[in-house]
Amino acid sequence: MTEEDLIFREGTFAFHPDANFNFQMNRLVMWSGADPEEVREAARGISDLRSWVSTFLALGEKALGEGRKGPAMAYLRGAEFFLFDDVEEKVRLHERARDLFYEHHSRLFEGGVLRRDSVPYEGGHLPLWVAEPEGGKAAGAVLLHGGYDSSMEEFLGAVLYLRLRGYAVCLFEGPGQGEVLRKYRIPMTHEWERPVRAVLDHCGLDDVTIVGLSLGGMLAPRAAAFEPRIKRVVAWGVMPDFLAVIMSTRPRVLQLGSKVVLRTGFRLPVNVSARVEMARDPMAEWGIKQGMYVFGVKSPYGYLKAASKYQIMDIAARITQDFLLLGSTRDHFVPRHLYKKVIDGLVNVRSLTFRLFTESEHAENHCNVGNPRLALDTVIDWIAAVSR
Repeated sequence: MTEEDLIFREGTFAFHPDANFNFQMNRLVMWSGADPEEVREAARGISDLRSWVSTFLALGEKALGEGRKGPAMAYLRGAEFFLFDDVEEKVRLHERARDLFYEHHSRLFEGGVLRRDSVPYEGGHLPLWVAEPEGGKAAGAVLLHGGYDSSMEEFLGAVLYLRLRGYAVCLFEGPGQGEVLRKYRIPMTHEWERPVRAVLDHCGLDDVTIVGLSLGGMLAPRAAAFEPRIKRVVAWGVMPDFLAVIMSTRPRVLQLGSKVVLRTGFRLPVNVSARVEMARDPMAEWGIKQGMYVFGVKSPYGYLKAASKYQIMDIAARITQDFLLLGSTRDHFVPRHLYKKVIDGLVNVRSLTFRLFTESEHAENHCNVGNPRLALDTVIDWIAAVSR
């Protein structure tokens, strides 16, 4: 298997009628190496979160029994993703999927294509991969990270592709992500400049393009506002205000009311209404419990209060770098009207480029999951253009 064999498929699969389930299935296929036909067949038996978890657990065990470590890793990660009522089991599944990943891709790490490292941080460590291009000087340095529910292993293709195109790449997991959350119990922070600073110091980088995916589209710009070693910013996904995204499917009166209640500190009505919603809607229960886990808080109020800190509008004017914003026409997470909010707030950037990907490009979903190669080519071409 060559490095090119690890790069991407193209296309959006209609696996499941539920938008959330369908996106996560596409994500497992496009980013983590799940078999699309196996996922298509499995999707027929998935109707809720419990059937999701049991189905992907069974798929993982089946693939592992057949010696297919790559798909097994993807399926176990899929099962862990929607497991929310047993933190110890989440950690165990995450560790199994991670270990299978490194066994399956051992030649990349043992052969020197990728180097594993870690950065000391707040009593724990931030896992780090370093990739240097072959044959001379790098075209530039890219610092890559995910968002709210990512693990670094799903970005293997992106790292290899950037390396093949001549870039030095540092990929890291930050607080609230992957191993940092599950092993070291370090929750996410909106002050993303802190882990970024630790990684830049560790890697000795002083002229870097930062690329953040999904919620990373808010975290990376936030870091750039406080870190002059970042010269170029790529928000791979539009996320100006995480609370607004969470509340976007709720009635307008609830959206406005939540902001008032959070400002006044009235915990009881938020917690009571959230508990009622969680009892009625298992997906809401997963979302709130997952948020409490990621942010390290004890109540639904704490989750929404923490989420309200994840926005860039109060510091957007401090961002002075070249800025690339990648959007998509059918992002089921992020309403399109929020794109303008980001653009209007970036009043002091050196340059601003906005690229909206479409269904005809198979890149209409969140983070352009159906065509990551196109998104990466866009990033690479943009870096070259603004670096001249």
